[in-house]
Amino acid sequence: MNHMSNISKKYSAKVSNAIFVLLSFLFTGIIFAQGTVSPVLSGGYLPGIMGVRDYANPGTDGLFVLDYNIFLNSDSYYDRNGDKSNSIGNIPIEVDISGYINSLMFTYASPKLAFLGNAQYLFIAAPNYTTANLGVGLGELVGGKTISGGAAGFGDLTLSPLMLSWTSEKLDVTAGYLFVAPTGKYETGASDNVGLGYWSHVVQAATYYYPLPQKATAILVMPSFEWHGNLKDANVKPGSRFILEYGISQYLSEKFEITLQGGHAWQVGEDAGAAVYWDTRIKDQMSIFGGGIGYWLIPNVFYGNVKYSTTYNNKQHFKANAFQVELLLNTDFLRKNSKDQKKENN
Repeated sequence: MNHMSNISKKYSAKVSNAIFVLLSFLFTGIIFAQGTVSPVLSGGYLPGIMGVRDYANPGTDGLFVLDYNIFLNSDSYYDRNGDKSNSIGNIPIEVDISGYINSLMFTYASPKLAFLGNAQYLFIAAPNYTTANLGVGLGELVGGKTISGGAAGFGDLTLSPLMLSWTSEKLDVTAGYLFVAPTGKYETGASDNVGLGYWSHVVQAATYYYPLPQKATAILVMPSFEWHGNLKDANVKPGSRFILEYGISQYLSEKFEITLQGGHAWQVGEDAGAAVYWDTRIKDQMSIFGGGIGYWLIPNVFYGNVKYSTTYNNKQHFKANAFQVELLLNTDFLRKNSKDQKKENN
């Protein structure tokens, strides 16, 4: 396999649920205290966070370790009509939310499996650590107070027990199932939540088209469908969502990559449960777009990427900006070094 084909392979952590925790922090911790469920239940998967080639066929078997570092800020909220709003319900507010997410992900890729059409089996595990800070200016309805808060801790755990990836000269297809387990702290009305408080399930299928030799250019299209369980401590079940992601990656050399990517998320199912008090006919939505650059510091072993993304077309959502640093380590070199050492000793 040529060098360019090798360097085009890497895998993504699912840190999106932590971002939604940050964006809903204001609702769950300050505005909707007194044990009331927040109406912002935006799911556990956010488009546009994974790298463009993160679901490309790995091209080799072994263990991959990724470290995602995401710096996030938000200072505005958009209402059900998609208009920037200075109030949530009857409460005037000014918002300043910032946070940091670190997610360390481990991906195992099997050798090609002949009985599955030479697919590779992938297993993904991604814990994350989240910190959040906020400042909220409340209007005269509540005395014109300014409230600040924060939270930190290990968030929800993402696992993908079933993911398969096929490759050919012009196409890669990677499809499977993942879930987000509510292992992070969550209590309705608490101000220090770092988890969403419910299970999320996602099925997705990523298709890559490579129009040029050596797979120097990759075009991605990936639909996903997400559904949820009930909140831990309330009779509320968030509505399901359809997500569509797209992107293009171009290697300008064997080490240097530029990317553009985006995505859209639409709530398609209504929130349900006896504790739902908001109008379930109004469904949230958001879009995201960003660009990044990547570089193989050690070819086929150590990769780094920086990316900036911003959301738009928000409804019942905070507008968010994210700066992201991704690091990838292919541990295959450790296995090769061990084999070489054994040969020398013999």
